[in-house]
Amino acid sequence: MTAPPLTLQWGRERYSLKYDEEDMRDTTLGQFKEVCREVTGVPSTRMKLIFSGATMKDDSSPLASYGIYPGATVKLIGRKEYAEKSAPVTAQDREENALIHKIDDIANHTTDVLSSRMKAYLADAQLYIDQFLSGSLDGPNGGALSEIKTTERKKLNDAYMFINETLMQSLLKIDGIECPPEAEKARQRRRQAVKLLQSWMDQMDRKKESVKQAELTISM
Repeated sequence: MTAPPLTLQWGRERYSLKYDEEDMRDTTLGQFKEVCREVTGVPSTRMKLIFSGATMKDDSSPLASYGIYPGATVKLIGRKEYAEKSAPVTAQDREENALIHKIDDIANHTTDVLSSRMKAYLADAQLYIDQFLSGSLDGPNGGALSEIKTTERKKLNDAYMFINETLMQSLLKIDGIECPPEAEKARQRRRQAVKLLQSWMDQMDRKKESVKQAELTISM
């Protein structure tokens, strides 16, 4: 299963960052601060990162040592450094930032809607395979079990259809955001969002195929 993204919350802004458990062990707080700086523009020396109500202070410690896990939310407190005005914000910069915010809004909304639903579907699909497709439904309770199996199969199908349709709509929305060639940051953010949502679709399709193959096996 693809690890859910780590959410960086900065005021009203939220950013999805791809970190799995191995990344949590290998990435130090100091390194993570640099990523946060690139994303938000807040100087790493002026930011405070908070997880579960506690401020993380040791830059040499890995993220895992703070109890951070994939799908968790880390809060950032700090302001951008506006004193340096050697590179003023241009109209092009503002347009690119607007595109990035639009992409992030779609990705964050999709994550909010589907994160728990996907976990539930993957767990329920495996439970369905283990309970109903690993043995016979013959016997005195076979009729009742068969009816339950039919009900659970419909629930799985409905959940898959909802998740798949939501992912498809989000991908179409992101794909419909036109990023000019010079807006490289926005184009990169769009690629990252598409890659994340597409990986979720692939994950759903693999589990659906596992259920189908299990059904074919038991029917033989």
